[in-house]
Amino acid sequence: MEIYKQIRKMRLQGMGQRQIATSLQISRNTVKKYWEGDSVPWECKNYSWEATILTENVVAFVRHCLEEDIRSPKKQRHTAKRIYDRLVDELGFTGGETTVRCLE
Repeated sequence: MEIYKQIRKMRLQGMGQRQIATSLQISRNTVKKYWEGDSVPWECKNYSWEATILTENVVAFVRHCLEEDIRSPKKQRHTAKRIYDRLVDELGFTGGETTVRCLE
């Protein structure tokens, strides 16, 4: 927080971003971030996103495969790779194989 105050003070004194970065021995990116005061160190951004790859259809398909495996002999059960391949072939899945592994 002290750096933020110093950057704002030096800006009001007419110093440039490179000058401030050099004198405080910090990254120019940090100076730029605090330069206008839009980003402040005491506020964190809340990131919220919706999973676009893991739709209800994909999750239901994976669960269905795993439920089938309960009744199947051990040698005939799905692997994560096999479920992923089926998702790509049957549903046009565009996610990665590791995404499927996290669901298992």
